[in-house]
Amino acid sequence: MNKNLEIRKVIGAVILTLLWICWFLFIPSTLVIDWVGDGSVITSLLPVGALIGLLVVVFYHIFYQSTAETNKLSWTVVLTLLWLALIIFFPFKDLAKKTATEGYSGAVGFFTLMGGLAVTVLWVRFFSDEIVVSES
Repeated sequence: MNKNLEIRKVIGAVILTLLWICWFLFIPSTLVIDWVGDGSVITSLLPVGALIGLLVVVFYHIFYQSTAETNKLSWTVVLTLLWLALIIFFPFKDLAKKTATEGYSGAVGFFTLMGGLAVTVLWVRFFSDEIVVSES
C-alpha cells in the first residue's frame, strides 16, 4: 500500500476531529430544533450535531480501508485530540464553584485522568521498537 495513502487517513481523521471539537466550542447550547413548528417538541442542536459528528468520525474509520496499524494510529490521534480538548476547554473551576454542579467537575476530572492514562499507554505502544509492519 502507498505510504501517502496511509498518512492521508490520519490527516483526514485529525481534520474531522478538529471540526467535531469546534462544534462543541462554537455552537451555543441555546440553539434548538423545533420538530413540529409550534414549540411543543424541541431538541437542543448541540447533542444532535455532536452525535452526527461522532457518527461521521466512526464511519470515516470504518469505510476508509487501510492497514490495521494505520487504523490504530488514527484512533490514537483522535483520542489524543479529544483528551487535549477536554483538558483545555472543560470548565472544571466553574462547575466546582456552584454547589449544584460541584460533583460533576470531580467526576469529569477523574475520567480525564483515566483518559490520559489510556492516551499514554497507546502512544507508548507506537513509540516502542517492537512494531513490525509487513509490506504486502
